[in-house]
Amino acid sequence: MLPTPDPVVADLVAHWAESGRTDPAGTVAGVVAAVADARGVEVKLGLDDTVAPAPLNFDTGVSSVLAGPWGPWLPGFVREALTSDGERHDAGVHHTPPQIVDQVLDRALIHAEPLDEQTTVLDPAVGGGAFLLAMAERMPGTPFDIVARLHGVDVDPLAVATTRAALSLWAGGDIALDTVRVGDHLVDDPFAMKRFDLIVGNPPFLSQLRGGTPRSQAQRAALAERWAGVGGYVDDAAAFLLAAVDALADEGTVVLVQPASVLGAVDARSVRERLARSAPPRALWVDPGRAFAAGVDTVALVCRGGDAPPTVDVDGVAVARPSAASWAPLLAAAAGVPVVPRPTGGVMLGDVARVTAGFRDQYYGLTDAVVDDATGAHPLVTSGVIDPLDDGWGRRPTRFAKRSFGAPSVLLDRVDPSIDTWIRDRLVPKVLVASQTRVIEAIVDVDGRCVPCTPVVSVEACDDPSVWHLAALLTSPVATAWLVTEAAGTALSASAVRVSAATLAALPLPDDQQAWDIAAEAARNGDVAACGRAMLQAYAVDDDALFAWWWDRMPTR
Repeated sequence: MLPTPDPVVADLVAHWAESGRTDPAGTVAGVVAAVADARGVEVKLGLDDTVAPAPLNFDTGVSSVLAGPWGPWLPGFVREALTSDGERHDAGVHHTPPQIVDQVLDRALIHAEPLDEQTTVLDPAVGGGAFLLAMAERMPGTPFDIVARLHGVDVDPLAVATTRAALSLWAGGDIALDTVRVGDHLVDDPFAMKRFDLIVGNPPFLSQLRGGTPRSQAQRAALAERWAGVGGYVDDAAAFLLAAVDALADEGTVVLVQPASVLGAVDARSVRERLARSAPPRALWVDPGRAFAAGVDTVALVCRGGDAPPTVDVDGVAVARPSAASWAPLLAAAAGVPVVPRPTGGVMLGDVARVTAGFRDQYYGLTDAVVDDATGAHPLVTSGVIDPLDDGWGRRPTRFAKRSFGAPSVLLDRVDPSIDTWIRDRLVPKVLVASQTRVIEAIVDVDGRCVPCTPVVSVEACDDPSVWHLAALLTSPVATAWLVTEAAGTALSASAVRVSAATLAALPLPDDQQAWDIAAEAARNGDVAACGRAMLQAYAVDDDALFAWWWDRMPTR
């Protein structure tokens, strides 16, 4: 296992990183030299002949730290600290704290074949070598034999040189480690012909919907050729999962850190389907508090070949295996979301109402048509003014197109012609639903005057049921629990619900019409609690804990 945390280590890393920003490679080389000297071994960074170790200032009293169990980790720590925020963003690099490495590997090894003296390991995005060093501590055999079975790949030559040096320091001598190589595991894997018993790591998070990180056309083509049907918006981290499974030996296990959105995102469904066929998930580790600097919620998926067991180990709890359509229920279970059985078949919301939402075109097509006018004929409704059964338009400030409004209104004659028909089609009685909220938050536009602002979802009544019945259905603990379960991990925060037209349209209608009528009247009166309790009865769900969970998530203003 990993050594006990030492505050001296953190101080050393911060001091060396601060003084070495102008020469990252030289600073890492200096750290390698200092650790090697303290341990009485000859190890060099080995990047190239032009890199000279930078002189480092440190108290000789810390030599015991350099010679101790954290010594081999220091080059990687310093390299990580020297990586700028811009470099992290562009490369999708978010380094793994040692304690997280420990937790992830502990969960994975429960489900892997026992480690022995033939076990081979690969980290496909090795960084500073944290996962390989942690595996070295766990594997049986002599130090030199162990490091010979540890493999790593990275596009960054400094990362590869750092990992080679770190493993050499751990083993006690400079080793010509050809098992750690420069390359891109997705497109030109230097170990393409080799298979591994265990594949571990934290690959780059490169969202295809975020500025600065989308793939080039050539990269998209290469991935599409390798895995036909994989969506164009799939995060690179999910593609690393597929590549890892391709590189697994029989009975092999893969554990890779992933953005939580991989579990439920529509564009990652093709990845989940491939994994379900070839290496279904056996366990899920859930990051309890955004330990990474990625700015997103993270998990680690443990996958292994063979028949899928009926349950998945989620942080030590056996959870029923969901279909590949969405693995978000695993994340919901970890978050303590109440389990509400969902009926199959029957009438759904999309059968009795038109459910739609705008996209980029509808957003930008309104930018020249919005004015601040409290008496405007067509209020622009954003998510920020929607609370459960409470329309805050005109009472709360609104941001739209980088401008602030007190009462944003749409002038129809200024709407971009390309979206004019879409906007006018929305001018009907409807329910407007916010996104990125903790519960489903809906308001009623009885007169059909309001214009929904992307990503607000418009639920438009056809004839029957009424808009108040639709609002009641959405203002219910049952609907929120279903959506949180299905979409866990896809919102901007772990506690939020990412509402979409498709997920709302798939909500089942309740069977108890009388209770639904009572809920609709409560919705008309703005009584959220009474509406929620009546909808529990309408769905024949007698669960005070579910109501309490839902009520605790209500917004407070």
